[in-house]
Amino acid sequence: MEPDYYRQMAVLQSDHWWYEGRRAILASLTKTLSLPKGAQILEAGCGPGANLTMLSCFGELSAFEPDEFASQHAAQISCVNVKTGTLPDQIPFGQNFDLIGAFDVIEHIDDDTAALKALRDQLKDSGYALFTVPAHQWLWSHHDEINHHKRRYSRKSFKAALERAGFHVEKISYYNMWLFPLAVAVRALKKLGGAREESDVSMPSPAVNKTLRSLFASERHLLKHINLPFGLSLIAVCKRQP
Repeated sequence: MEPDYYRQMAVLQSDHWWYEGRRAILASLTKTLSLPKGAQILEAGCGPGANLTMLSCFGELSAFEPDEFASQHAAQISCVNVKTGTLPDQIPFGQNFDLIGAFDVIEHIDDDTAALKALRDQLKDSGYALFTVPAHQWLWSHHDEINHHKRRYSRKSFKAALERAGFHVEKISYYNMWLFPLAVAVRALKKLGGAREESDVSMPSPAVNKTLRSLFASERHLLKHINLPFGLSLIAVCKRQP
């Protein structure tokens, strides 16, 4: 991503509705996993640390991030062992993990299959992996370009990528469903009007931020039981088989 975007993320990640809503959904699904006490957890591509405090509640957490500013910021705001590293070739940890998370990371990597295989190899037998990626290539926008995305995924294409990498996919669902119609309409209007803004992520007013956070986070109650039929992103729970 652009260096300035990491700094924007660092400012927004504690309070912005999207980050808070995603954390609530990730925490809810993580609670459903059969993790051992003192589970060894890795976040790959942790950015400036938006998820570290939440993930630390589930075990002993390590993390890595390619951007130097982001990795340093993540280490400063947490008690987590954050190192500089990249996928697929420079994962700076040797041990195997009970859970690996990569949240809006895989779409940044040229060879997504190699990156997914590298993460699978870091898992213990029957270890879990939790992924999120942006959905629908037809939603491609300037936001994807400035974030250096390589692609967006359909449910079918992401499931295929995970299975090519050797994962057993236990759950894969669209999410950010409630706001999907609004987001599609806004992006369509921008294209018709020729408008291009620097990012889809900016802080709204407190009242709007609270409303959007509640809407987005409420999907956690559905995702524990069903797969959602559409949404702006995909979420997958996978397992490494012995």
